[in-house]
Amino acid sequence: MLSALTRRFLAPPRPAVLSLGVQAETYTPPREQSQFETLTRHILFRFFHNELLGTDDETSRIMQITYLVALPTLVVTMFLFPSYHAFPPHPPRSFWPRVTDHYFYVMYAFIAMGAATVYEWDLLFPDLLDVFILSPLPIEARRLFLARVLALAIFLGLVLVGTSAFGIIMLPAVAEAPRYFHHAFAHAAAVFASGLFTATTFLALQGILLNLLGENIVRKLTPLLQGASIMLLLAILLLHPTISGSLKPILTTAQHGALYFPPFWFLGIYERLLNGPSSPLIFHQLARNGLIALAITATLTLVTYPLAYRRRVRQLIEGGTAVKSINRAAIPLHHALHATLLRQPARRAIFHFISQTILRAQRQRVMLAMYAGMALAMAISEVLGLTVIHNRIHAYLLPKGVREAVPIMAFWTVAGLRAVLTNPVDRRGTWLFRTIIGRPNAANFAAARLWVTLWAAAISSATALILYALSPTTPLALAAHLTAAIGVSTVLADLFLYPDRNVPFTHLRKSAITDLPFVVMRYVIAFPLVVSNVAYNEAWTETSGPHLLKTIVFYAITHTVLQLAHTFSVNQSTLQTPPDETDDFPQRLGLRDA
Repeated sequence: MLSALTRRFLAPPRPAVLSLGVQAETYTPPREQSQFETLTRHILFRFFHNELLGTDDETSRIMQITYLVALPTLVVTMFLFPSYHAFPPHPPRSFWPRVTDHYFYVMYAFIAMGAATVYEWDLLFPDLLDVFILSPLPIEARRLFLARVLALAIFLGLVLVGTSAFGIIMLPAVAEAPRYFHHAFAHAAAVFASGLFTATTFLALQGILLNLLGENIVRKLTPLLQGASIMLLLAILLLHPTISGSLKPILTTAQHGALYFPPFWFLGIYERLLNGPSSPLIFHQLARNGLIALAITATLTLVTYPLAYRRRVRQLIEGGTAVKSINRAAIPLHHALHATLLRQPARRAIFHFISQTILRAQRQRVMLAMYAGMALAMAISEVLGLTVIHNRIHAYLLPKGVREAVPIMAFWTVAGLRAVLTNPVDRRGTWLFRTIIGRPNAANFAAARLWVTLWAAAISSATALILYALSPTTPLALAAHLTAAIGVSTVLADLFLYPDRNVPFTHLRKSAITDLPFVVMRYVIAFPLVVSNVAYNEAWTETSGPHLLKTIVFYAITHTVLQLAHTFSVNQSTLQTPPDETDDFPQRLGLRDA
């Protein structure tokens, strides 16, 4: 209303009377959008406004992601400025440091485009909403297909240009290249080829899987594929300091292994276009591999995407075969939990509610994939070391990294599961828990804490066993690793879930803007402190049996104190009714918004 009144009073005065002839000459009807343009705009809008961004501040969230993705190339370019313009005047930056600089931009385009494609995994092809809303309309199937292809191309093009524009414009200027436009062209060609290769790789992968396995199997494999893809991309990103520090020996002595690393292919294109025939021979070979690989993935995408599109639409219309899978291996574990830790019906219901719900929504699946990828990538970057022996790249395990891998996996597993559990799936059904169990109490919250603890302990213990198999040590060292895995998982679950006062998936999480100080404290301050202290304690625990016993007692006492404090806090909070609960329940049962 206020904006309408403002426009009314600030608008210029209108002529009192206009003849019909003058009105006919001055009136220009608004341009009518064609059906194809409307479809393209609608599908493109869904790429930016989907379930993953289903919050009240969608626009601000999109802007935050845009800034976060676009700024690294600008920041790195500014960081490199002193290297090219030190005072007093210095000789020009040598060849291999320049190659290292170019590698970052090629690698970043590779990572950014891969992450964007995996992020929009479920929207690369039509979903149930498209089929049952758009298909009955008088729209040609061919036109609908071409609109999705165009919208996908626009989205990927915006991501590619947005992540590379600063580097294309500024790096040649910072480097004071004698041929600015030649350098800019080489930079643009390399980063665009790198990003396009990653995008077409994931498109071709999904197209091949849909054609070979079908929609039902691919839907079950999607969380694993997303997690593995994000893990590989983050591993390449986090290994950048290690690789860039050894780039010259890797490309000059270990050429055989370098030929199979995709980011190096497009670095070869960069150097081949920038330096011409004078570039080292390894870059000629890498550039040839990159062009061949890009041609293969682009061809596979062009061939498999239309076929997979048609098959997915048909399967969504016909409906998939509902197959109820029973995990028989988990039945004994469930019986043991029901007889011990899950004897209360309400606690048992919440525990199994988490298991049945956590992979149902796209947002939860993607968040799990992101945290799992981050955990694996950081663990690999800390554990893995690279060296060149006899012209071959050899990997070895770092002793310090082996100790740090267990707390890294435990921390990111607990953090990821907590983030997933606090994101709502469908808040309209929250009244069901209030009707059955009333206000949740400390015993009910113990179910979520137990679920997170079991998974975190299992994952971190598996990490310890795998590392022990790869680098066998003493049994006491293995016991120290397993103690750290179980103890840290238990204590972190107590700490991360301490402030939660709602059943998982039923409470709207507060905005990331107001939660920013806690995010910084959790991931910037607490994470390195936890990892370093646990790794130091593992080294101390490995020395003797009494040290191991003291560590076990410490974790047990800490867990007991946190449990008692949490129970007391929950009991105090239940004495006061939240101001919005009487208005929301039981009158409306949460079935409609206020």
